[in-house]
Amino acid sequence: MKRKALLVASVLAWAGVAQAEVLEITGEFPANNREASFLESVSVDRFGGSDGSALQIAIERALGGSQFELLGGRAGRDTAEGSISGSISSGVDESNFRRKEKQCVSKDDKGKCLKEEQVEVSCKRRIIDIKADIRIVRNTDGRILYSQPKPFREEVEWCRGGSPARTAEDVIESAIGDIAGSLRGDLVPHVDTYKIRVRENTKGLSKESANRFKEMVKLTKRDARGACAGWESMQAEAASHPSLLFNLGLCAEQRGEFEKAVALYQDAARAGANEGREGVERATRLIAGREDAQERAKRRRG
Repeated sequence: MKRKALLVASVLAWAGVAQAEVLEITGEFPANNREASFLESVSVDRFGGSDGSALQIAIERALGGSQFELLGGRAGRDTAEGSISGSISSGVDESNFRRKEKQCVSKDDKGKCLKEEQVEVSCKRRIIDIKADIRIVRNTDGRILYSQPKPFREEVEWCRGGSPARTAEDVIESAIGDIAGSLRGDLVPHVDTYKIRVRENTKGLSKESANRFKEMVKLTKRDARGACAGWESMQAEAASHPSLLFNLGLCAEQRGEFEKAVALYQDAARAGANEGREGVERATRLIAGREDAQERAKRRRG
């Protein structure tokens, strides 16, 4: 989830600016649980609890199309490199209560309310609690690679004449799907395409350099490579400027030169560009994603 939060923060920080100048980047981020992501084959074993079968099926579907080879049945349990198991329990509690609401108690002949009063009405409260625990064991040595609780809780209220938007069964089914989806997010690397806004602040640059810099910012809309080349040519005259350093970091990240991007983002942060710190974390995760992909390929060949 950290990876997703990072990208959302980077992108939404500029969401209020229309037609922002951005660079679009595609990169592979590592799974949250890197060691478990290296397993080549897994079996989804039986889950305990009344909704165990539903969660088992949901996990099998969620992991479909991932880097894992999914194996089933007794043969799968005996030969898979890793096993996914756990338990899930759900509870639904409904209770009655009363509360006061403002209601019209007198109307004229045209239906217009003449008088309102606080009236006590009958209401219901429904609480759905789901407790799921999932663990992954590497069968070759018995090591537990992953062990996480996955709780869910929903509380809704409605009064006379109303009803909840979803039945309890629908809520539980949707929650089970979300739990399985969150497991996929923990175990499967992600290739994401995202947009990061370039830095436009030219404070500290000479008038001539500032004008050139702004032209490169505008150029990003139609020619990102040209803009990056233009910023590269400005290094001699504005080598330590935070906006130039940050934008060059974006250019390096876009080209897949993640180590260079990290260095530029670090320099940008030291020069005063707060965005540089997010850039360092993002590019570092991209390095890890690339290394993980190489490690998985190596293991498959081996």
